[in-house]
Amino acid sequence: MAELTKEEMRERLGNIDQIRDIIFGAQLREYDNRFDKIDSDLSILQQDMQVRIEQVKTVLSTEMRAAIDSFEKKVKSITLNTQEETADLRQQIDRINRKFSSSIEALDEAIDNQTGSLRDDLSKTREQLSEETRTLKTQVFEELDRRFSLLRDVKVSRDDMAEILFELGMRLKGTEFVPELKGAADNKINSDYLLPERH
Repeated sequence: MAELTKEEMRERLGNIDQIRDIIFGAQLREYDNRFDKIDSDLSILQQDMQVRIEQVKTVLSTEMRAAIDSFEKKVKSITLNTQEETADLRQQIDRINRKFSSSIEALDEAIDNQTGSLRDDLSKTREQLSEETRTLKTQVFEELDRRFSLLRDVKVSRDDMAEILFELGMRLKGTEFVPELKGAADNKINSDYLLPERH
């Protein structure tokens, strides 16, 4: 077989292209149209997806900002409430401390006043008792002097004198005179010599 020249080759190849175009041309054009439509649809879909992604980003950003703002407001509100509650607690503690301090001061003052009153009462009672003791001592000595002066004028037996002094001692001591001795003394001693009854 003789070799083909370039021109013949071109001619034959051109014929092959024509044959292929005749056999597959319609399908190839349909495929090209489909590919172009798919490419166009993909481009539109890509643009639509890009738009939707941007919308989602915008919505999410807005919601995130709103959530963050709400969270910050809640934190500020909680912080403010905590500060107010802390201030209220401090004020209550200060009021309790002041009340407690004033109560302690009032109690100290009352105790001081009562102590001073008791001290004054004790001092007055001591003075009164001292005065009563002095008065009683004076009365006893006066009574003894009176009795002794009577004894100087009247002769009294030793037994009678013992009875009188015993009765005097018993009355000063505050006990009741023994009835038998008292009766015996009344029989032996004149009523002028008896000690006066204590009232």
